[in-house]
Amino acid sequence: MKPKNKVTFIVFLLILVLLAACQPKEEEKVVLVVWHGDSESVARITEELIVSEFNVQYPNIEVRYELAPDPFKEKLLTTIPAGTGPDVFEWNHDWIGSLVEADLLQPIDDLVTPEIEGKYVASAFGAGQYDGALYTLPISAEAGALAYNKALLGNNAVPQTTEEFVALMEALQTEGGYAISYPWVPFLVSGYVHAFGGWFWSDETNSLGVSNPETIAAMEWMLETFKPYMTDDPTWDPQSALFNEGDTPFAVNGPWMTGGWSDAGIDFGIAPLPEIDEIGEMPSPYIGVKSIYMSANTENREAAFNFMVWATTSRERILLRATELGYIPVLKEVMELSAIQNDPVISGFASQVALGIPMSSSAEMVAVWGPFDEALSAMFTGLKTPEEALNDAQAAIEAAIAELE
Repeated sequence: MKPKNKVTFIVFLLILVLLAACQPKEEEKVVLVVWHGDSESVARITEELIVSEFNVQYPNIEVRYELAPDPFKEKLLTTIPAGTGPDVFEWNHDWIGSLVEADLLQPIDDLVTPEIEGKYVASAFGAGQYDGALYTLPISAEAGALAYNKALLGNNAVPQTTEEFVALMEALQTEGGYAISYPWVPFLVSGYVHAFGGWFWSDETNSLGVSNPETIAAMEWMLETFKPYMTDDPTWDPQSALFNEGDTPFAVNGPWMTGGWSDAGIDFGIAPLPEIDEIGEMPSPYIGVKSIYMSANTENREAAFNFMVWATTSRERILLRATELGYIPVLKEVMELSAIQNDPVISGFASQVALGIPMSSSAEMVAVWGPFDEALSAMFTGLKTPEEALNDAQAAIEAAIAELE
């Protein structure tokens, strides 16, 4: 009996060993460090949804959603090469070019399927491309659009063409003689420059278009069309204050202004910039796209990409950022929801974003802003003609770009 029992015991032990070997091992946790630049209230939405949504879908991924140290970009430039930076981070898309040139990003073309691409508004998705590769996915977007004061507009229809627009400005000028609040800055005049065929810096052709005939024609048209209904000072603060104080029926500005307008008690609406009768084109303004990046630090690309996709396609996250915080969604599924369709402000800006062109993310574009801004002031005040101002700006930008090379 004893030998038999001994054999049975050994067999039993072998079975236990085999069963233990066959048990699935607990999957090792992947830690993702994600940097963001949001305020505490904005970040809280994501933090709560990481627990209730993302971790349910990906229990083996631990996300450390952290406020980026200041200054954000400088910290990326130092920590990523040192291997201590984030795996993923969120910021506007205009950093792509400089970060790619510094070898701080990983392209994600091989991970993006046509199904994923199809989830976003095309103009916003395209903002993630640089030098033939894709580096980011879009979260939300912003663009300058037409705002109107409902009380001052009265029973008049929102203008659909510039002919209607000018007629209304003429009819609705306030006592001070103003009809539009329009800060003359490159981002907000870009829609008309692009509509006339002009451009600032082209990533596709690596060319500067500040002084080309189409850009000059656009600025000449803008001076003729808008200057008669504006104050003498086209700069940001004086122009922005007019609509905020109820002194103009119209404004051209972006979603970052809506909180101030609401606080000031302005009952306003948003619509796309009217079609330009003379050329039969809709303005196509620059859009800025809040995006999510994969850094060169990332060792687990699959986990990082899973978070990127979730962060940009979570219906609840994108919807809450839109309805509670005013961020303009670029996720088609959310744009089609009644909560968005029935919100005239969000849907108005969303319509403008869909017509927009992603702002260049190249290092050369950094050199454009200052000289073009100076040119706008010089031509508006009459110090220079549009042609003179833009020729001078082109020369200054070319010199600045040469120093980058």
